[in-house]
Amino acid sequence: MAPKTDSGNAALKRWHFFAIFWPLACVVFAGIIISQPDRETDERIADVGFTMIPLIFFAIGMRMRWRLLKERQHATVLAKAVVVTVDSKVRIGEGNKRGYFPQYEFQVGEEQYRVKSQSGYGHSYVKTGQQVDLYYAPENPKLFYVPIMQKHDKRWSMLLCGVGVVYPLIGLLAPQLRALVSFLP
Repeated sequence: MAPKTDSGNAALKRWHFFAIFWPLACVVFAGIIISQPDRETDERIADVGFTMIPLIFFAIGMRMRWRLLKERQHATVLAKAVVVTVDSKVRIGEGNKRGYFPQYEFQVGEEQYRVKSQSGYGHSYVKTGQQVDLYYAPENPKLFYVPIMQKHDKRWSMLLCGVGVVYPLIGLLAPQLRALVSFLP
């Protein structure tokens, strides 16, 4: 159990570093963009926008990543669980899309637990009767996560953070990219 906790602490430290470092780097990028004399005013505005606006995506992705890391930090004991049911609800106000909330059943010692996912998903990644890996917190087995479900959230957080990293770099390197594009036929 200790190695998983140690790697979880290292992951949280990395998260803290990037959550502070990258927005500060983007502010520095914006300062560089504004201070460069070879950019026109409209180019400066667009390039600063390309540098600062994607931080919204970065923040959303990092928030998702924070939740995933916190779940993994506390839920450290592996158990086999069975998907008992997958509830679905219509999410009013979110385009009236359907959200799926799986319920799992697993056993710890002599006690049987039935837990429901607090996060709804737009697609059901598990089916009723399916056996899945589930990690739970030893002090509170109702605190859990299911890796197959986290995989989806991890991909989304990586995509959002990727947008929040790539676009500011595009804004910073915009003069070079404009020069490159001007040479293309």
